Amino acid sequence: MTDKEMIHKWLGVFGKGVDEKIIREHVTSYGNHLWHLFTWGGVSCITGDAARIAFDKLPCTEVICFSGGYSNSMEGLTTGKKLCANALDNSKESDIYIVATDFSWTYVRTHEASCGPFFCTKQ
Repeated sequence: MTDKEMIHKWLGVFGKGVDEKIIREHVTSYGNHLWHLFTWGGVSCITGDAARIAFDKLPCTEVICFSGGYSNSMEGLTTGKKLCANALDNSKESDIYIVATDFSWTYVRTHEASCGPFFCTKQ
């Protein structure tokens, strides 16, 4: 899967029903982050420590991981084993996106301490 295909799929699954104008202006445009889907898009999700707990309770599974998400781009698309929230909190990556390989859930650790993390299940 290419970077653009991954972003398109992630937005399609977790942003289902969000107005295209909001996605275009506040999520994928220059200067914005993909995780703005949860702040600007009003997507129902769990945030903060509750998100960390929900994420950590998931059974160990294969996940898709990428970082970035700034201005509709991403870096380091990989598949691997799920980490715990604490390990992600201590990562040097700015924004980290973890997605179940079946796209049933996503967890996003943002670069802003006051925003997120976000845990969202498929809409």
